[in-house]
Formats: sequence, C-alpha cells, structure tokens
Amino acid sequence: MALNTFSNGLRLVCVPRTDKKVACVVLHIAGGTQSEKSNQSGISDYLTRIMLMGTKQHPNKDSLASFAKSNGIVLTPHNSKESITISALCPKENIEKAIALLSEIAFNTNFSLENGEKVRKQLLSQVEILSENAQFIINRIVNSTLYYRTGLANPKTGTKLTVARFRAFDAKDFLDRVFTPRNTIISVVGDVNQDEIYDIVKVHFFDKMKDNDTEYKKLKYVSAIDDFEGACKGRIKRLNQTRISVVFPTVSFKDKQKYLIEIVAPIILNNLKLSLSNQNYYFDTKIKTKYYSNNGNIEFEIMVDYDFAEEHLYNFVEALSKDIKNRAISSEEFETEKRYYVTNFINKYDNVVENALISAKHIALTKQTFSENTERLKIEMLTNKDANKLIKQILDFNKMVVVYLGHDIDIDRDDLIKGLK
Repeated sequence: MALNTFSNGLRLVCVPRTDKKVACVVLHIAGGTQSEKSNQSGISDYLTRIMLMGTKQHPNKDSLASFAKSNGIVLTPHNSKESITISALCPKENIEKAIALLSEIAFNTNFSLENGEKVRKQLLSQVEILSENAQFIINRIVNSTLYYRTGLANPKTGTKLTVARFRAFDAKDFLDRVFTPRNTIISVVGDVNQDEIYDIVKVHFFDKMKDNDTEYKKLKYVSAIDDFEGACKGRIKRLNQTRISVVFPTVSFKDKQKYLIEIVAPIILNNLKLSLSNQNYYFDTKIKTKYYSNNGNIEFEIMVDYDFAEEHLYNFVEALSKDIKNRAISSEEFETEKRYYVTNFINKYDNVVENALISAKHIALTKQTFSENTERLKIEMLTNKDANKLIKQILDFNKMVVVYLGHDIDIDRDDLIKGLK
C-alpha cells in the first residue's frame, strides 16, 4: 500500500492487488451526518442520492447508469455518520474510466430542481416508512442520548421536517463545504501501477482543485464524549413484543481493542442465552456495535413478550453483571472465537470494494495506512485476559443507557443497578 498526499492536501491511497481481475475506486469525503446542523438533518444522504442522479455529461439518472453499465462500472453510495462515500467497481482495464466518472460526479453533479425534487420525494417516503420501524425509533433515542447535541445523533435519512425543506441548491451548498482537498481521499485497489494512478488522479481531481483560492480546512470529527452518565427512556407504542436496547459506550475505531469486542460478542451472546434459558416466555437478543473516530458503543437489542418486559429487563441486567462482567472468558473459548474471527477478517478484505473502503476510512480516522497484515498481527496478539479486562471496563452500569418501545413498563434505573456493583 502506498499513500500520496498532494500539495493541496488531497490524498491518494493505492493498494496493488495483482491477483484481481476487478478493481475498485472509492471517493471518500469526510462529512456525513456528523457535519450536519440540526436544521439540515439528512442533507448528506440527500446529497449522495442526488450525486447519482446525473451530471453535465450524463444529465439524468438513466444516462449516468447506462454509461457506467456500458463500461462495466458498478456505482454504490456508502453514506455514513462520518463520510460521504461512493465506490466504483470495474474491470481492471477500465480503472481510468472509473476515476474519470467519479470525478465527473464530484465536480459536475446535475443539481437541477427536477433531480432535487425527485430525491426529496424518495427520501420523504423512506422517512415515512422508517417512522413506523420499531428499531429505527429506538436507535434515534439511543443516539440522541449517547451523542446529545452532536452530529452523531442525527438520523441518516433526516426527519420529515428537515427533508421537506430540502432543495437541490441546499445539497450543492453542503457539498461545497465538505468537498475540499483535505477532506478528500481517493482509494484504489486492484492490479494497478501506483505511478500511473497518481497521474490519473492528478488530472481528474488535483488539477481541478488546485486553482481554487479557498483556504480549505479539514473537518473535525466529533470529540470523545467523556463523563457520560447513564439514562433510562421509554416510548409507548402498541406492539406484540416490547423492544429494549441496553447500551454502553465503548472504544473508538482507532482503538485495536475494538477487535476484542467483535471476537467475544458471540461468547457474550451465548452466555446470556444460557443464563436466561429457564424463562418461560419468548425473548430474543442481538448484539450490535458501532465505532466512530473518537466514540463507540455496544448495544444489546432485546425483543420480549410485552407482559414480561419489565421482568426480563431486570433479569437481563442481572445476567450481564453475574454471567458476563463477573465471569471470566477462558483462554480456550477466546482462542476458538479469535481463529474464526480472523478467517472472516481475511475473507472480508479480500474483496476489493471492502479493501478500498477500509483503506480510505483508516487513513481518514487514524491518519495511517491500512495494512491487513498489521491488523491481523494486532488481533493475534490479543488474549482472553485483555478481553476480560475490557468487558469489566465497558459494562459500567453507571453509564448504561436503557431504551424501551412498547407497552408502558415501570423502569427505575437505580433499582436496575442496585446490588450489581
């Protein structure tokens, strides 16, 4: 892997993969929902959709899609909390066309009133559907609690109120603010020559940016949220099963200990199920993790018969304390899960799209190039002792966030954690 930084701050990361017949180019722009103001929630998702609606050369969605398809290029948006990202998967011989097409999209998006209105209606429809989705509602409450008054609390799709006000020129203004050299990374993975890719990116990106006199500043990511205090919140909604999320702040994307959480998650889930297996009602539990530049969280998503929601929550928190926090994971079970995790890790980043995405993200968030071998070494060096220590740190019940959606239940946070310490 090689990293080039142009004189204006634009970065190019190139990962030669001579064994691949396809290549991938990623346009990664720091921004995403974390850069939105409260009154423009959803604007980055709105922008990303418009960017694939047409350009000056390909003025509508169909003509853009047709051109991409005729050259074997698969365009995919990957908008997230911290970035606006578009990938272009292509045959290795069309890598220059893929870079040129991403450049055309980045610099010459067709911000017509018609395109803006089409995307606005699509987004409003999606917001309407999600407004009835139980897990989406819970996630909004969780994020607004954990990341209060920061862009990380913003829902990706925005709200009915904010999206209803969007127009194409709003998206253009947002792009002009975030699409700057220092916020932009071009990531290329495939059977390519680094020097040739450098020259192509120089023509299609650097040369188009260098004459702009604007003093480009790099966007700052949401700072680490320290001294977080737990909370307990609920919303009444008629459902057959009550939805509950039990959430704890964790390490950030930059921290190698994130791998520990991913390795032990199956062990934690299995131990929870064993601990609660004698209950005579229906329930289900999933574990979800999120990692941002300076923050992160682990979430236990619970679905339980509403008649037993309160009882199960108390049993669940007790199980977290007794059978997870205070039960040591053995070396044997940790090593078993670690070997399985490494196999999936290798398989995931053998994919050129995933490799290109992580290469850009890694540079953006850690300021270092991504090396699969280096990351694998970090994983291999982790032990069950590291895992047990981290679990005790993460499961701090004073920082626990509990959110429920369903029939009204009587939850007292102090009662939940009483006697657990």
